[in-house]
Amino acid sequence: MASKLTGNGKWMRWALGLSLGVNLLVAGLVAGAAYRFDGPHGGAGGNMRDYGTAYIIALEKERRRDLFNELRRNKPAGHLTRTARRALYSEVVSAIRAEPFDIARVRSALDQQANASVAVQQAVQDAWLKELASMDDTARAAYAGRLQEVLSRPTKREPDRRKPSRND
Repeated sequence: MASKLTGNGKWMRWALGLSLGVNLLVAGLVAGAAYRFDGPHGGAGGNMRDYGTAYIIALEKERRRDLFNELRRNKPAGHLTRTARRALYSEVVSAIRAEPFDIARVRSALDQQANASVAVQQAVQDAWLKELASMDDTARAAYAGRLQEVLSRPTKREPDRRKPSRND
């Protein structure tokens, strides 16, 4: 009996972990953009290097706020409500517990979660590109400078490249 429970627990952890990873990909982009990274050492989240996060961080605060307000007003196609996301997690848990185990049922729920994440990521990317296209040459050059600065911030795993090393 214990081995059956352990096996089910492993499947559940794998399935939920995979789903969580996909959802966190987009959530990291959106949540990272909401934080301020202008502290003396890159701010609280200055070590974040998730795909796309730097592009959003480098936008001016007002433009970033406008971009996300627009996304909130016009939910992207494929966007799942919190209730729908929870329902998919419940579906995965039910499918994992079902006997016999139906991997296609789990895969279907995971695919729905992945598709929703990709839809949101695509909507953010499209909004960012629209914002970039609306900039004049001067504003775009200033943005490129801010982006370069964001990308040059050291992460927790690399030394601060802006300070001279003790060996110099």
